[in-house]
Amino acid sequence: MGFPNVKMKPNIHALAVATAFIFCGSARAQEEAEIDPFSAETPVSEQPSNPDHLEPIPPYEFDGYNQAVFQSLVEKNESVEAWMIVMPSFSPEYAVILRHLMKFSEPDDPFDRKLESELWVVESVEARKQIWRWKEIEGGGMEPDIKVTMELNRKRAEVTGEFAAAILSAWESVLRETRYPEMDHHGLDGTTYQFYRDHGLFGEIWSPTTGPPRVLAELGHELGEVAQAAEGNRGKHMEKCLKLAQELRASSAKSE
Repeated sequence: MGFPNVKMKPNIHALAVATAFIFCGSARAQEEAEIDPFSAETPVSEQPSNPDHLEPIPPYEFDGYNQAVFQSLVEKNESVEAWMIVMPSFSPEYAVILRHLMKFSEPDDPFDRKLESELWVVESVEARKQIWRWKEIEGGGMEPDIKVTMELNRKRAEVTGEFAAAILSAWESVLRETRYPEMDHHGLDGTTYQFYRDHGLFGEIWSPTTGPPRVLAELGHELGEVAQAAEGNRGKHMEKCLKLAQELRASSAKSE
């Protein structure tokens, strides 16, 4: 299972764009500098709202920050059915993974093997230190120091097949709506959420506040709580997961 990737962290990209805009010496910039911000005639600028869909993850490059996070947090094997990777600006990255562990009687023969047992597992994985780091370079400057890490906190919990099916159905309903946005809504500081569903469905969103992306991120966090909670406390988190999944499926049916 591959993972499309870019070298530059999205928030850093936004910072570069903002810096270029600030130092632009255009006539328009000069004109705007002379506008009285307290005048009633001054146009009100609004931040673009979150889209109601995920956006494609940038492809082509197979090293850099995204790939380091993926290789650190998500073990690449056939058991992975879905994941959410979370990359905050100022704290360690973490992931929630839904795995389907299957054991076959004849594992080496794909045409004659029989399923002996299966297990559904929700896993929570967090880097102990932030993967996105800076280091000083000669001359007093700074550059990214991005490395794959195996220093992780990992917890997991078994769930039923019925529970997993409900989660995967909701997960897929949002990922299938992934498309390019009409405008860039990324900011300087925030959190990037990336999602995957088996069969090659990828999507991401920055600091979601509205719509299905926000609900999907909330569902991912609740799945993490399922993995981390003591056995006696998992029920309430699983119940909330199912309610969020139902909300996502209802939203998807309404949009159709």
